[in-house]
Amino acid sequence: MTMLKKFSALTPAERRALLEAVLSLGLARAMLLLPFRTIAPLIGRTASQLDRPEIALGPAEREAALGVGRALLRAANRLPWTSSCLVRAIAGRMMLRRLGLPSVLELGARPEGAVGLAAHAWLRCGDIDVIGTETAAEFTPIAAFRA
Repeated sequence: MTMLKKFSALTPAERRALLEAVLSLGLARAMLLLPFRTIAPLIGRTASQLDRPEIALGPAEREAALGVGRALLRAANRLPWTSSCLVRAIAGRMMLRRLGLPSVLELGARPEGAVGLAAHAWLRCGDIDVIGTETAAEFTPIAAFRA
């Protein structure tokens, strides 16, 4: 099935979410051209571990958060550029913010080889794992930003 046929087979809501994900991923990737100290305030305010209570989401909010994650995965896997975990997390943050949903974007690190360091970003909305959380347990959280 061609990409156009697959796109037309989506519901109107899924199409809108996919288009929003493409735009958000492009904008997030462009943002990373700026120094992190410039984009950090746009991502959200820093949050400590104690400052991140689990927020209960209603059924509609849960479905919206899961839809954002699905749209980001669909879009990122089909774009002509690579969308890193940080790009995906920032794009997801933008989409959730537009929907009025709270989220926490976390950054983590772990030792990689003898002298290297691996970094990862992931995004949660309440108790929903939106993007990047499948490998988050392998990383030590070093910063969190709450919307």
